[in-house]
Amino acid sequence: MKRILILDDNLTICLMLKSWLVKKEYQADTATSVQEAQQKVRNEAYDLILSDIRMPDVDGFSFLSWIKKFDSAILVIMMTGYADIESAVESMKLGAADYIAKPIEAELLYKKIADAFKVQENQRFTEQFRDPLIWPPGECYDAISAKVNEVIHDESHLLVIGDNGTGKTSVARYIYSRGRIDSGPFVTIDLNPQSLTRNCEKGDHETHFMQSLERAKGGLLLIQNLQKTGITIQTMLLRALSAQKKDEDFVQIIMTTEEKKEQLESILLPKLADLILRSYIELPTLRGNREAILFFADHFLEVVNRELDKKMVTIEREVLEALFNYPWEENIKEMKYLIFKACLLAEGDRISAKVLPALFNTPVGERSESPQLQREGLEGLKKENYEKEKIIEALRIARGNKTVAASILNIDRKTLYNKIKLYSIEVN
Repeated sequence: MKRILILDDNLTICLMLKSWLVKKEYQADTATSVQEAQQKVRNEAYDLILSDIRMPDVDGFSFLSWIKKFDSAILVIMMTGYADIESAVESMKLGAADYIAKPIEAELLYKKIADAFKVQENQRFTEQFRDPLIWPPGECYDAISAKVNEVIHDESHLLVIGDNGTGKTSVARYIYSRGRIDSGPFVTIDLNPQSLTRNCEKGDHETHFMQSLERAKGGLLLIQNLQKTGITIQTMLLRALSAQKKDEDFVQIIMTTEEKKEQLESILLPKLADLILRSYIELPTLRGNREAILFFADHFLEVVNRELDKKMVTIEREVLEALFNYPWEENIKEMKYLIFKACLLAEGDRISAKVLPALFNTPVGERSESPQLQREGLEGLKKENYEKEKIIEALRIARGNKTVAASILNIDRKTLYNKIKLYSIEVN
């Protein structure tokens, strides 16, 4: 459910707009001062703000500027009197999604909100598939690239095997973006029973699977955690893989798993295993792969420069040695996190050995040959405690900026807000 904040010094207008939005199943809050609105934005994950352009304490332009600095992903629609239309248009140059003139008509308001969300969703969808799939040099990656391009050309199905964080979902997105199906839907279903239960009604996993397949018609269906599926869904999947015609309703199916080929053969129905394992790729881990580590470190250095407007030039040798010896339990995903963190810790344009104690949370003299993040007994803690610590650390190095912290953690802003609330994390 989308969450909207209404900012107007007239409480009656706030309550009227709130009642309209609730009817359309939006979650709505109100504020009658900029100070109150800022406090609510700090504490809640808002998708959109309706803000009056004229406020008694602070003008709407200043509030808009503050919002865009605090979290640029929050949409803002400015409310204005007819005499201020020129100012409202000017606000759009400063980042407002739209404006609406008072007195406000309910249907026009609904349309402007829906249009703003639609534009944002289209932008996110485009950005999600914008970047090419990045492969390091080497025969292994060349073979993977050749297989992926073959799958794109033939519009065939594919199984992607790989440990956590090796880029399985990125492969599926790349295939989608380069194929004929890129104008169709991209649908994801996680076959982990817990995820299935969260995302379907009355625990009817089989119906949810069929609905996902139906929604993916003319596009791509990404099936995650293939190894977790039961016999009934395996039978449905076997039918979908073998009986489809390549017409306008054809669904290209990409499956992912962390299990090795040998384990899959013992988990899946024999016919399904035989069919799937005819076409698969296995993504390598980073552990011990010096060339791949150096390649991705340089790549994410460029990403940091672009996304955070940094001018980092190089990573010094001692830092590289630490990265070469790191165990990389979460592979490329963890590499992105550590390079982002190192750049935020670094002084000047170089990642030097000075960042190592904070980067791995261990004094230099106490680091072993394979440095690891000192997770304060994380091996004995539950997964959620580890996740909480990572969020706290990301917020700390991002100096409380939630947008930067979300980028470091490789999650979206709303997920970060929800986890902050879930773990009762205080943000300064």
